Amino acid sequence: MVEYTTVNVIAVLVGLVFLGNGLYLVRQGREAVFLFTMSLIVGTGLIVVGIYPDLFQFVATLLGLELKARAILVISNLTLFVVVTYLLNRIGRLYDKVSRLNEQVSLLRNELEEMDD
Repeated sequence: MVEYTTVNVIAVLVGLVFLGNGLYLVRQGREAVFLFTMSLIVGTGLIVVGIYPDLFQFVATLLGLELKARAILVISNLTLFVVVTYLLNRIGRLYDKVSRLNEQVSLLRNELEEMDD
């Protein structure tokens, strides 16, 4: 029989918070499909691992690792890699938008100055 600890309860609670955050994003009508998907995946993963703590032993065996702690580390690192890549991509797009907006503001200011003269 599986023994549940405080860590399991915390994992389930944090998973529920992630799922709640995903629902909040959907209700706000944001176009953040990636954020919703990541909240859903991470939240569901935390809940499943909190309820079935021996699941990572299966994942460790599947990945050819000796310890389930290493499997947790591998999955965590892969998840963080995906999130960081997404955030860097998003920052780049926002930087481009700011640059275009600055160009438009400069052109509009120039037009206003010409109209005043």
